[in-house]
Amino acid sequence: METKHLIFVYGTLRTGHSNHHLLKDAKNYGVGSTVENYTMYLASGYPYVNSYEPRYPIVGELFGVDDSTLALLDKMEGHPRHYERKETRVTVGGKQYTAWMYFRNPPGVLMQNGDYSKVHHGKV
Repeated sequence: METKHLIFVYGTLRTGHSNHHLLKDAKNYGVGSTVENYTMYLASGYPYVNSYEPRYPIVGELFGVDDSTLALLDKMEGHPRHYERKETRVTVGGKQYTAWMYFRNPPGVLMQNGDYSKVHHGKV
């Protein structure tokens, strides 16, 4: 797979979660967090990040994807109607990248931190 785009995923696209199979051929740069603070909410069991409330960094994984994988992810996320893909800065392994990330701004259940895996796997 030719890596043309960097995508930072924080929910069901992360390794071990229900939609990760969509990234099976993508290059995994590792786990990191956003440079800017955002807020994670949970709605109907799915996490989303609100870009208007700066509370904490969001934890996720950085992947390199090609055009067709990015288009597939956009379709799954309902970009731009359901989730909106925007660029953000992330740090992975001490290195900073600019990557795409999906945001959504409706109400939901406020998460106490920005790591969906901890909540999803009962680690909080």
